[in-house]
Amino acid sequence: MKRLLMIALSALAFFPGLAPATGPAADDAVFVEGARYDAVLHRREHRWRLLPAEGADLRLRVSETCRAGELPPRGLWLLTLDAAGHPTLVAPSATPLPSGHPGMVRLVGCDQPLPAGLPALTVPAALSEWLAENSGAIYVTD
Repeated sequence: MKRLLMIALSALAFFPGLAPATGPAADDAVFVEGARYDAVLHRREHRWRLLPAEGADLRLRVSETCRAGELPPRGLWLLTLDAAGHPTLVAPSATPLPSGHPGMVRLVGCDQPLPAGLPALTVPAALSEWLAENSGAIYVTD
């Protein structure tokens, strides 16, 4: 199946009229829910879809009062802890970033101030805790 997908994607290179005309974007075709990532962030709606290993998907929309900071660019992001122990999204090399973006976005609680000098995104504390316990990778889509 994977080989067939790669052949199909390679074939598109020979037909430039079929390829999207926009700049680099994350390749949706290679991301399989629950296999390569454990959560999805829908940027436009500030909506999260959590994909636990066991049980039904969880969906939540971040309230207007907790929408501050910078949403990560579209693509796959890895959840890590920075040197000070703060949850931080880090873009792997395959994630296309705008020029000058550091490839890191710190997750900050809704009631905390945004840090200076680093992109940060406010999230509810319960979401941050769930991501820290259940997720290693997050897919950001429009």
